[in-house]
Amino acid sequence: MSGSSRLEMKKLFLTGVAALAIASSTANAQLAYDPPVRATPFLVTNGAPPPPPPIGWVYGPYSQCADPPRCSMGVVNVPADGLNVRTAPNGYPVMSLANGTPLIPLQKEGDWLLVAAACDLTPTFLWSWAANVPLNRCWVYFP
Repeated sequence: MSGSSRLEMKKLFLTGVAALAIASSTANAQLAYDPPVRATPFLVTNGAPPPPPPIGWVYGPYSQCADPPRCSMGVVNVPADGLNVRTAPNGYPVMSLANGTPLIPLQKEGDWLLVAAACDLTPTFLWSWAANVPLNRCWVYFP
């Protein structure tokens, strides 16, 4: 390789490095001047925070709160290991809640209530013998 072609290669290499450095600094400068992205706050209705997410449908008379909105919270009270939570009114059971689990009614359809748990749920590692689904209860915090 002749001396002039080496010199041309060096120039080409240095030109490419310079172009890359300029492009990089331009991209960084552009990022620095972009307007900040604003997060949308959650909607507040009448000063209250949004309701908790629903866990499913339960048969209302077994929750001691069959007539919402007159009652704002119910408690599971059944003569079995737990109350079945279903995907839809009279639908497929997905879990069961132990007696004493507090529930927040969100919607009513006939005798069925769409509910949210009023506590953090945790598995009991037992199964409901009636529906063969996992039995859950409120998490107990130990200080």
